[in-house]
Amino acid sequence: MRKIFGKLTNAGVAETLKVGTKLIDEIFTTQEEKLQGKMELFKMAVADRDSARDMYAQDSWLQKVFALFFLLAWCALTVLMLNYFVFQTIELKDWQIAFVSSINGGISTKLSTIIDFLFGGAISGVNNVKLKTKRKNEDI
Repeated sequence: MRKIFGKLTNAGVAETLKVGTKLIDEIFTTQEEKLQGKMELFKMAVADRDSARDMYAQDSWLQKVFALFFLLAWCALTVLMLNYFVFQTIELKDWQIAFVSSINGGISTKLSTIIDFLFGGAISGVNNVKLKTKRKNEDI
């Protein structure tokens, strides 16, 4: 059973299953009851993940508007900064440069979050690679 629980990629789910497994070990006395309890716990975790996937199966119009807004704002601020720093076609005061730079940094962070959400974050890819490598080593 521990192999099944160790293969989960989501740290929150894995931690919940770990705590749930310890509780099952304390509550049930026979090996069959423990195994049945752990199987039910695993089924509940899988069902919970499936419901979360269903919830985000379709994007709402608000998500699309936010993504578009942050993309356009980032593009506009980047063009403004390029015109000042590279092409030197506009003049800005120091406080304006600081203001535009801080807003651009915040929008870049939000845009990065939106891109990670829409296309998958890099961390999940790293976890999958490590898990695949670990699985191959465990099977040997």
